[in-house]
Amino acid sequence: MKLSSILFLFSWLSLSIAFTLTGTIKLNKQKITYGEIETKEIKQIYLNSPKDTIEINLSSKEINEKPEQIMFSLSDSKQQNLVTHYVPSVSNSKIKLSIKSAQLPEVLKIKDSLLLNLIIADKEVKFTKFLLEIIPTSEFKETSNYKSKSKIGIQPEIHHIFKADESTVNPIIPLVFISVAVVLFLGLVSSWVGFIGVNNLFKTFKTISTGQLLQNVAFLISLIGFELNFIKYYFGQSIFTTLFYGFILLIPSIYFGTSVLRFLSKNRKIGK
Repeated sequence: MKLSSILFLFSWLSLSIAFTLTGTIKLNKQKITYGEIETKEIKQIYLNSPKDTIEINLSSKEINEKPEQIMFSLSDSKQQNLVTHYVPSVSNSKIKLSIKSAQLPEVLKIKDSLLLNLIIADKEVKFTKFLLEIIPTSEFKETSNYKSKSKIGIQPEIHHIFKADESTVNPIIPLVFISVAVVLFLGLVSSWVGFIGVNNLFKTFKTISTGQLLQNVAFLISLIGFELNFIKYYFGQSIFTTLFYGFILLIPSIYFGTSVLRFLSKNRKIGK
């Protein structure tokens, strides 16, 4: 048991010293230095503006070529499953990376503290090194566009404001149009009576056939139907219903109107 514990401790120590890092991490005037001998320097930098850029310049003499896996992880200090990764450029023993604060995930911008780690791994070794703590300031947090999603549970009551009824014309205007249409119709009938004459009008009932009389009456009824249809439209009937009734009235109007015009033309030729 003691032997296994000693072997585990020895393997852990060998991994921890497998890579030594030297170099700097800069953010504007803030600078963190890394050397072969670790110091008690507080490794913290502050993000103040979306224009800030974190410049990472590190080197490790144990790296001669790019490892199978090398990356930087940036995660929330409290919820480390909220993490993003960056792959640096590796040349000989130098590791370089620039992280623009404006390109950070929106959810990480609003966190109180972020942890930056370096991960190096291959078939034999896996090395994770904590580098520093990044603290977004309140001014920097305000630049985030992150909006938290609603969770399952009691949600705020939704109050829907229904669209108000569309404004319509003044009711007086339809009444004016209806009055004008009725006056024109009555004027048309009056002009017919005046042109034929009252006496001749009643004489025509003696000479006209019953079938023609019915056709004349049907034509007048179809015209009155058109008037009533438009009056109902002005009082709120839908346009589709108005067109439907108008199409139905159009058929008898054309049929009986043609018959009436032929009858009038025939009577004019014979002088009636």
